[in-house]
Amino acid sequence: MKIVYTRSSTIYDDSRASKEISAFLEAGYKVIVLGWDRNKLAVEKCKELFKEYNNSIKFRFYSGNEGKNKINKILSRINWNKWLKKQLYAIKNIDIIHSCDYDTGAVVRKFALKKHIKYVYDIFDYYIDAHPVPAFMRDIIEKDEIRTINDSEATIICTEERREQIKKSSPKKVLVIHNSPEVEEIEPCVEIYDYVYCGSLFGGRLIKEILDFYPKNSDLKFVFAGYGEFAEYAQKLDTRYDNFTFLGSIPYSEVLDIEQQAKVISAIYEPTIRNHQLCAPNKFYEALALGKPVIACKGTGIDKIVEKNRIGISIDYSAENFYDALRNLLNDENERKKIRIIARNVYDKKYKWSLMKKQLLGAYKDYI
Repeated sequence: MKIVYTRSSTIYDDSRASKEISAFLEAGYKVIVLGWDRNKLAVEKCKELFKEYNNSIKFRFYSGNEGKNKINKILSRINWNKWLKKQLYAIKNIDIIHSCDYDTGAVVRKFALKKHIKYVYDIFDYYIDAHPVPAFMRDIIEKDEIRTINDSEATIICTEERREQIKKSSPKKVLVIHNSPEVEEIEPCVEIYDYVYCGSLFGGRLIKEILDFYPKNSDLKFVFAGYGEFAEYAQKLDTRYDNFTFLGSIPYSEVLDIEQQAKVISAIYEPTIRNHQLCAPNKFYEALALGKPVIACKGTGIDKIVEKNRIGISIDYSAENFYDALRNLLNDENERKKIRIIARNVYDKKYKWSLMKKQLLGAYKDYI
């Protein structure tokens, strides 16, 4: 059986995409990935990541530049859509399409309806809540995304709270697949870093603010990894401070190994943004799986889970609060040991990836 997986990312450093594709391959499906190679490393990195299944998976990547100004970004999206449409029409004998987000869903829906092919719509982020859409376009885009939801065989969301975002739609079926990592048990490891962040280096995550305040906290051992607008800034800190390490963009397969060496992890989003109020940060699930204390932001949904289970500290969205919380956790080793046990229990009971994978593959058995 052949699944076409569409996602406008490089895939290899995309935790959710990597795990879903791996689940399909482990179940014996053939997979063709249609993605967007923004750094010219995607093919090589993906082949390495999925090398165990090289006979069952193929990669096709769009290599156009995303652009820096608004006009170029719009043009790049138009070109991406054209490329995606062309690729879909070139693939023969598609059994089902796994479409991630509206930036593939808009094209996939029209193609699937015309060719009478089933598709599953996987919402990483509800488009109008996650992107700076002009006011006059919001209603148009939302209505089209609702049609994309309604025409899919199933819609995947990443938390129960995200049902609120899609309440205007009428999905045939909704699956809640938490983006939790696959960690069967916590391996013994020396925690050599005070704090580790591996992820997107963009605004709205307190990244720049944390980096701005690091010179005043350079006694702490930090590791950053990822790509985005603040990558160059992180690289400069790496050069200037012995205790600050920047690894650049790394495969998701390496993320957990590095995070396991941390004493504290954060899962912070700017709470005034609608999409962030219903967020499901990868870092939150990774902290649970690894038994790490997590620093979250008040008003983002996960803060309630953190406080209820006493597995970290919820803060206001500021660098000062972040460093205060970090030092409080670093100074209380006994509390970190308690959190290690509690966090892992929460993961095992509710968020374990094997539970998510079983639900995902169970649904696909009904469609293929």
